[in-house]
Amino acid sequence: MKRIINGVDTMEVYLLSISLCHCGEYFRLKMRHINSIFRFLPIALVVLLAVSGCSPQTESEFTPRFTVIDGEYKLPASIDPLVTSALETELWGHVWRPAAGGAYPLVLFLHGNHNTCGRFDPDLGIRIDDRLDYTTTGVCPDGYQVTPNHRGYDYLAESLASYGYVVVSINANRGVNQAPGEPGDMGLNLRRGRLVLRHLEMLARWNSGGEVPHSLGFQLTGLINFAQVGLMGHSRGGEGMRAAIAQYHDPDSPWPGRIGPVSFRSLFEIAPVDGQTGRTLNAENVFWNVLLPACDGDVSDLQGIKPFDRMLLKTGETASYRKSTFQVFGANHNFYNTEWQESDAENCSGQTKLFPANVGSPKQRETAIHTLIPFFRSNTGSLRHPDLALRFDPSYPLPSSLTSITTYARGYSPAPRDFENFVIDSFDRPTGTSSRGVQNLSSGLTQYEHGQASLNQDSSQRAAAVQWSNAGGFLQVNAAWSGSGVDARGFKSLEFRVMLRCFGTLCGDPSDPTGDLDFSILLASVGAPLSKPVALKSRAVVHRPCGTEFTWQSFNRAINNELFQTIRIPLSAFPGFRPANFQGVRFFFDHTAASSIYLADVRLTRTLAAPTIIAATDATQSQADSTDAVQVKEQISEKPEVNEIKAIRTGEAGAALRSAGWGKTVEIEVASTRPFTATNALPELHIGNRIIALSRYPSGTIDRLIFTLDEFQFRQLQDGVAVTVRIGGKRPWNFGSLDKGMAGK
Repeated sequence: MKRIINGVDTMEVYLLSISLCHCGEYFRLKMRHINSIFRFLPIALVVLLAVSGCSPQTESEFTPRFTVIDGEYKLPASIDPLVTSALETELWGHVWRPAAGGAYPLVLFLHGNHNTCGRFDPDLGIRIDDRLDYTTTGVCPDGYQVTPNHRGYDYLAESLASYGYVVVSINANRGVNQAPGEPGDMGLNLRRGRLVLRHLEMLARWNSGGEVPHSLGFQLTGLINFAQVGLMGHSRGGEGMRAAIAQYHDPDSPWPGRIGPVSFRSLFEIAPVDGQTGRTLNAENVFWNVLLPACDGDVSDLQGIKPFDRMLLKTGETASYRKSTFQVFGANHNFYNTEWQESDAENCSGQTKLFPANVGSPKQRETAIHTLIPFFRSNTGSLRHPDLALRFDPSYPLPSSLTSITTYARGYSPAPRDFENFVIDSFDRPTGTSSRGVQNLSSGLTQYEHGQASLNQDSSQRAAAVQWSNAGGFLQVNAAWSGSGVDARGFKSLEFRVMLRCFGTLCGDPSDPTGDLDFSILLASVGAPLSKPVALKSRAVVHRPCGTEFTWQSFNRAINNELFQTIRIPLSAFPGFRPANFQGVRFFFDHTAASSIYLADVRLTRTLAAPTIIAATDATQSQADSTDAVQVKEQISEKPEVNEIKAIRTGEAGAALRSAGWGKTVEIEVASTRPFTATNALPELHIGNRIIALSRYPSGTIDRLIFTLDEFQFRQLQDGVAVTVRIGGKRPWNFGSLDKGMAGK
């Protein structure tokens, strides 16, 4: 339908029809077979047809069309130089496909970093994954079983396959999960990307008629359409999937010749890491969404927001690719994978958790089902449903399938490319000057300053810090001087990002997770009064910072993340605005008496925002009820832990380090009676103000870590400073003071 509407420049008519029959999340015009006559219909008749044919687009209307069959392949482990020469790896995956023949779009799943061997705990009723032997040896000790990390997304894969997709979930246990990091690839996410490309190579061979392993149980000849490929990565798998795209497209890459032509259409990331390689990895020229669990106890700083910040600056994409962020309040990191059966987070700060201590969370999984499935169905495949993409646009209300579970905060760009946007102010110039080189106006503020945004955002993300202590102040960001406006008639919506900063007495009642921020937005035209105002709360609720927290005896620490949300408003919502003489946007702080915010990325876009006004809040957050919170014993111990620096050793760099230019190295081995839990955030050794992140486990257990630094770095360390290990949102491990003299013992 988008193609039909865009072809006749009547998107406003389509969206008007939506507002007139607003009875659910999505609506469609039942005119899919009259493309040839649509452009000739009078506007009034188009509206009439739209209203008479309107019906709510719910998930029930898109019932699965295919019976699904599935099978597994696992090839022998070997040294594969295309992936890594450091350890043996293996090609192991599970496939779901429609039983009927035909060429279907392909979606690959990749899990994150996790231990590779587990044992069943009868008291807790779950499998405890606390060894990594399989990573290096391919076997687990007696009493343990191999952790099937790739099977944690069966609930997503089977559903997606039933709509006409081939889905392959890749196992990265051997030679990748919990393997020693490398310089330039400390999280091994470049290695993960190469593993994905090897699977694609193999699938391409099987698709061309190659014989599949007997264990799979069916052939794949002609079944896959490599012009429609989607990717999903959880945690380190998210950055790994970005790495796969980048390495496929690298100059002189061997992969196009080995795999053949591949068109990556979309990437959905769940709680991903960012910055664990020596490369900056984005998701350019693909549709992209990141799901951010707001109570993530592993990747606790929600660094998956950073690619979105960077991609807003990537204005040269070849087409209009939507980018979005989807923050889920009350969700943790692990329970999007059903095989990860221990919660990574103890408690949540500023939100109600959706999960128990162990087993998993059906409600949390529902938030993935009702985002991931619509994402791929709207962006990947020959037969797509663009209506489903609207749930990622924050100007549209969310369906009850999501709002009945928890609350959400969304970020969005219809397309970052130049043609789609008129940038007014990215706050990338000195305070007081807009990105258009025009002076901004301000009055009644206690702070107005351009600079880097919150530490949670990418370092490239610029913003305006704005604070006021009395209602009535304003900031007007300008695209033109007062004497001469600019023509904005080609643009349909205003878009900006906003973040609530909470400190001191600001933000009101901390027990209210939805925040209390409200102000007016007006448009300024040269030679005319300001437009009528639009209230922020009529378009969205700006949530206060929140995160995860842990308690240990009398010590409590909360991690509260400051993240941007996107506000989108159609220009038609501003009566009195003259688009031919556009001057700027005025933020009038007239409702909330005192507050502190960041503003960012103020722009006009060509994609029309929803004309309807949404409710003051998009959901009512609920506690995890008894059907979700399975009553099991929590694994919380108050026993005093013993932490010890076991050794400081000097030596010559190994082959991998020598290739990175290292000479002599120093290894610092630490041990603890509290295991160094397998996480996707990198373990970090903090020595004073220095951070060492290159680490490995010396054996199959997780009670010891070895951190490696070069000799020069070690000489720069100050004797007697504090030594701690930090891993994501976990409680730190304290090791007392550094004794450099241990290196000589």
